[in-house]
Amino acid sequence: MIAVSADVQARVSALPQRAAAGLVFVAIALVLLAETIAKSDRPSVAAVWGGLALAAYAVGLMCLVGPSQRVDLGLARWMIGPWTLLWYGVVFGIATLTWSQPQTGIAGEIAVSSVLRALWLVAVGVTAWALGYCVGPGQWSRRLAVRGMGALGRRFAAEVRSPAAPWVLYAIGIVTLLTNAVTTNRFGYAGDASSEVSTASGYAGILGALNFCAPLAVAVAAVQVFCERRVAARITLVVLSMAQFALGVMLGNKESYIVTVLAVVIPFCASRRRLPKASLIVILVVFLLVVIPFNQAYRSAARQGSATLTAGQAVAAAPEILWQTVTGQGVVAGLTDSIDYLAQRICEIDGPAIVVQRTPGQFKFQSPLQLLEGPIAGMVPRAIWPGKPIAVPGYLFSQEFYGLPPTLYTSTFATIIGGLYWDGGWIPVIVCMFLVGSLVRLLDDVIDVRANPHGILLMLLLFPSLVRAEYDWQTIIADLPASIFVWLLAVVLTFRTRQQA
Repeated sequence: MIAVSADVQARVSALPQRAAAGLVFVAIALVLLAETIAKSDRPSVAAVWGGLALAAYAVGLMCLVGPSQRVDLGLARWMIGPWTLLWYGVVFGIATLTWSQPQTGIAGEIAVSSVLRALWLVAVGVTAWALGYCVGPGQWSRRLAVRGMGALGRRFAAEVRSPAAPWVLYAIGIVTLLTNAVTTNRFGYAGDASSEVSTASGYAGILGALNFCAPLAVAVAAVQVFCERRVAARITLVVLSMAQFALGVMLGNKESYIVTVLAVVIPFCASRRRLPKASLIVILVVFLLVVIPFNQAYRSAARQGSATLTAGQAVAAAPEILWQTVTGQGVVAGLTDSIDYLAQRICEIDGPAIVVQRTPGQFKFQSPLQLLEGPIAGMVPRAIWPGKPIAVPGYLFSQEFYGLPPTLYTSTFATIIGGLYWDGGWIPVIVCMFLVGSLVRLLDDVIDVRANPHGILLMLLLFPSLVRAEYDWQTIIADLPASIFVWLLAVVLTFRTRQQA
C-alpha cells in the first residue's frame, strides 16, 4: 500500500468542502444581487447591497479557483491569485459600503448610479480574471518558467551566502534612494513635488528600481532567521526592520510600512507554514493607531497649500509629529477615525465609476493600441530614449476626469479595470483581465516560497503591484522587467553560488 502524506490527505478531503463553500458564497452573491436590483430605486442602498454581492462573489471565486485546491486557500503560501481575489472583494466590495453616506471632495462628482454600473464592470473583470487563472498561460509558458527557475536554482543555492548579504542589499537601496533625493530635490512626500511631473533623468528609472533593494534586505534577514534558523541574524533583522520603518516615517509613505511587514511575514510563513494571525492583528492595530494618523499629520505639515517644506525640514519635523500622534489622542477615537479614513482610502470603485460615468459621453475611448504601446514605451530606458514622456498616469487622470488643477500634485488612479474600460470599453477589460489572470497563475505555479527562498524575493517585488487594484495596465506590465532585474541582482548578491561539478 502506498503511503499518503498528511498534507495530501488534507488537500483531498478539503476538495468537497472548499467547492461547497465556494458555491455557497456564489449563491449568497446571487441573493444579494437580487436585493441590489430590487433596491435600484434607492441607489445609495443598492450600492451597499451591490458591494456586498461583489465581496461574496470574489470570496466564492477564491474558494473555487485556488490552484491545487490548497487547504489554506493559498493565503499562507502567499499565492498571488487568492490574495488578489480577497483584496478585490475588500476594495471593490466591502469598501463600497462607504457610498451609503454622502461623498465629499472629488468623489462628490460621481453619481451613485455610476457606482452601480462600475460594480457590474468590476464583476465582469473579476470573472475574466478568474477564467484566465483557471485556464493558465499554456504548457509552453509554464515549461519555460520552470526551466528558468530551475536554471537559477542550479546556479545559486538556497542558503544566504554570508551575514553581510542583507547589509549589502540595504546599502544599495539606501544609496540609490539618497541619490535620487539629491538629484530631484524630493524625498518621498517632502520636497519639490513638481519635479516628479516635470523632469526626469536618464538614470531615474534604475535608481527607482534599485530602491527596492532595501525591503529585499529585510526579507533576506528574515530568511536567515526563520528559514535558516541563524540566531545571530536576529539582530540584523531587528535593526533593518526598524531602519526601514523609520525610513517610511520620513518618506511619509504608508506603503513602505506594509512592504516591510510583508518582508518579515512571507519568510515566516514559508518556514512555519501558517499565517501569524495574532501578530497580524497587532500590526493592523499599530497601523490604525500610529501609521495612519502620523501619515496624515506629516503630509499636512509637508504640504500646506502652495507652501511645501524641503526634504530636510520635513524630516526634521517628523519626530515631533510622531510623538504628538502617539500621545495626542485616545485609543477609541484614534481607531474610529483611522478606520473611517482607511475605508475611504482603499475604496477603489471610484475610479471605474468616474470612467463609466464620463466615457464615452464626455471623453472618447482611448485607442486600444495603447494597451501595447504603453507597456512597450514604459520598458524603454530613458537613457536610450531621452525624450520619453514622463509617466504620471494618476496625476493626468486626476486632471482629466476630476478637473483638478496642474498645480495640485496628487494621483488618483482609474484602477486596472477602469483604465482598461477607458482604453476601449468592455472588450479590453475582458481580454486583458483574462491575460492578467493567466500571468498570475503562471507565477503561482512556479513560485513556491516554502521550497525556494529565491521565490520569496520575487514574491515581495511582484505582490504589491499585482494584488493592488490601484495601478493601470500599462504601469503593471511596464514595471515587470525592472522587478525581474532587481530580483536577479538580489539573488546574485544574496545567495551562495553552487560549486560546479
